[in-house]
Amino acid sequence: MEKAFTIQLVAYAPILKSSGIKFKEDEKTLMVGKPSGKAGYAILISSRTLDAPKLLKEILPILKKTKAAYRIIKSQHDQYRLNAGAFGEEEAGKVITIFPDDIDEAKDIVNNLKAITNVFKGPVIINAQRVGEIIYIQSVTQNATQEITLFMPSLKYFPFELNKQYRQKKNRLGLIGKAYLPVQLIRSAAKGNIYKAINLRHLKLDWCLIKQGKPVALDDHFDRDMSDRLIWQKKVLDELKGKVYTPDAIDHFSSNGYHYLVFNYAEGDSLGNVIRGHLAGKKWIELNDEKKSLLLGYFLQAVTLVKEIHEENFVHRDVTDSNFILLNDGKICVIDFELSYSLITGQPNPPFLLGTFGYVAPEQVQHAVPDKKEDIYSLGALLCFVLTACKTWEFITPNHQQLKAKLSRLTNERVLIDLIMKCLSNSRSERPTADILIATLHHRLKNSNNLNHEKIPMAV
Repeated sequence: MEKAFTIQLVAYAPILKSSGIKFKEDEKTLMVGKPSGKAGYAILISSRTLDAPKLLKEILPILKKTKAAYRIIKSQHDQYRLNAGAFGEEEAGKVITIFPDDIDEAKDIVNNLKAITNVFKGPVIINAQRVGEIIYIQSVTQNATQEITLFMPSLKYFPFELNKQYRQKKNRLGLIGKAYLPVQLIRSAAKGNIYKAINLRHLKLDWCLIKQGKPVALDDHFDRDMSDRLIWQKKVLDELKGKVYTPDAIDHFSSNGYHYLVFNYAEGDSLGNVIRGHLAGKKWIELNDEKKSLLLGYFLQAVTLVKEIHEENFVHRDVTDSNFILLNDGKICVIDFELSYSLITGQPNPPFLLGTFGYVAPEQVQHAVPDKKEDIYSLGALLCFVLTACKTWEFITPNHQQLKAKLSRLTNERVLIDLIMKCLSNSRSERPTADILIATLHHRLKNSNNLNHEKIPMAV
């Protein structure tokens, strides 16, 4: 399969070994020494993924002179996932975490690090106090079983020098971009927050949604970050306007190093929340035919939207339960074209990295040239979710025979299970088209017992 690009992702263990540093290795980190909460504080170092190998080589001599334990993210591959929030929003940006033995040692480490790290950049670390360009501090507690907890430090007796520029302002929602008044923080994420806001432009006073991009968030090997993704998303939405049922992008701007994309507000709930609500405490086989038809009708709308995206020669590349919204009128709309790709122009070149674990096609992770069949794989994962409400990253396993057996026990939907297995094939050529998915779903709904056609939300 043709690669869209090839990059050499660096593992950090050889850098430690070349410095004569002994460490223990787990699934995603390298641990030097035994961490403790003796000092009451941990020092956190953020970094762009591309810069991390150079940064490590400059920082390690300082760390070797101390008694402090520290842990490092395992590789550039893991760092991309870390900075994207894959290990939890609280962990994003924490490339190096240092555990000093006492306050004096902590102060010395911070001062020495400041002298060599001020030329580097890194994503923002949340719930931490910034004390340098890429240096952050968190408080540490350690319980009787030696488990360590990190949290936002109090500034009342803060022992580290704190420049005015790094003092955190009270979290008061003020005007964004001079025309948008945020009234609700919908989601806080490593890459940026999402706000519900009032559009004050031309005194419209309409609801809108603001998507924020934090500085350096989701950086990649091609010197791009969240700002580039928002610019691309705006371009895609402008091209799809009136062709695919998705909220329009109405503005894009930058302010104080942050980037913003503003959308018309879609009043509703994510398909994921809707499915979980219907299946709460129940198995698919326990639902009545009317409820099954309702949920399959929602999925049919999602497939139809993906087909429309493909007809405009785009690949969405992030088809998930959270990227479809069930509106108050019963219709489904699709959102979040941040990772999308144009099959006509071959843009962005190279395609943006990553995807949503549990939904992303294997070839997308391997940087293949994007294809519509990536979305078909994700639709197979989405159908699996619709039938089970289980977390796809836990439920879908490489052993497809096991997966088929689990689905059979929970659903007794032979035709739909076969469809899922074809969608989840590692071979693009074996995956069905969107048209085949739609035809199969129509046939399943048509043959459903006691079907009430008026209650099925068909495709928009």
